[in-house]
Amino acid sequence: MHTRIRAWAQLVRVPNTLTACADVLAGFSIAVGPWFAIDAIDGIAVSLLLMCSASVCLYWAGMVLNDVHDIEADRIQRRKGPLVDGRIDIQTAAIAGWVLLFTGVLLAGVSSYLLPDPSDTSTRNPSKWLVVGIGSLLAMVIAAYDSRLKATIFGPLLMGMCRGLNLLLGISLGWCLVWPSDSDWIVIAVAVFGHVGFVMGITLAARRESLVDQSSTRLAIAWMISVLGIVAISLCPLWARGPLWARGPLWARDRALRLDPRSLYPILIGLLMVPWLRRAVLSVRDPGVGTLIPAIKQAILSIIFLDAAIALQFAGSTPGMIVCGLAIPTLALARVFRMT
Repeated sequence: MHTRIRAWAQLVRVPNTLTACADVLAGFSIAVGPWFAIDAIDGIAVSLLLMCSASVCLYWAGMVLNDVHDIEADRIQRRKGPLVDGRIDIQTAAIAGWVLLFTGVLLAGVSSYLLPDPSDTSTRNPSKWLVVGIGSLLAMVIAAYDSRLKATIFGPLLMGMCRGLNLLLGISLGWCLVWPSDSDWIVIAVAVFGHVGFVMGITLAARRESLVDQSSTRLAIAWMISVLGIVAISLCPLWARGPLWARGPLWARDRALRLDPRSLYPILIGLLMVPWLRRAVLSVRDPGVGTLIPAIKQAILSIIFLDAAIALQFAGSTPGMIVCGLAIPTLALARVFRMT
């Protein structure tokens, strides 16, 4: 039994799981603000837990279906994995992948309907079906990536869209409590664009991660796309006005830390990205598996820290620390299971 559990953990890339939860919490923070100070926090916590579970199911589905689709190429390249060495039956993995995909969409819908209604009915989301719609769209993009489109020029974009829609999944849950104002849409668009760009670059860099010979030009372009995503994330609070900050007594009760969006917040983002940037530059200067894999792993881990900074900026210190704390089990699991 232990061996079988380990095989499934390797298949779903279990160390990366909490990066999906980090996206949901960051997105919810953008939409709602200091949610930890809301009186109905118990009900909100249940919905957030379900939404994080939905995100995890969708992420695992993507990992499983990805390996099912790549099985022949992985066999040719002799890549290690539970499907290649037969520890998990391919048919079983395919069924599990599709079940996880539909379960993720279902849990997303349930999380929105269990969310307590806002006291101010004027801010109520016109339709909680929007959460289901975004979850369904994310599932379709995941399925599209884990198909022949993966090997085309659209592959990295589709993977980036998966990450952006995952952030939007958390945002849409927040819309059930606070419907966005005109200025909020700009913040949301820039934040989603940043996540799409960052992961799109990672995916482009990792496209041929198993090859001994790597292209410095391809890696340089890939990491530049990721840098553009980081810049977008560092700029998104500049448009935060209205409901994002005017929470009245809610914001006052939270005693949250808000960094200056024009200086301290971008500096924080830059400092958080230094470890990844150093590895990325090294992978370009000395292209090869030995330098590329650490850069990819650091980039994946950096997603948690980016989301933690977003949660800190929009929702306060407590949500920020909660998201940042997800890095601890991620690092622990990465010592046992592969991240890529």
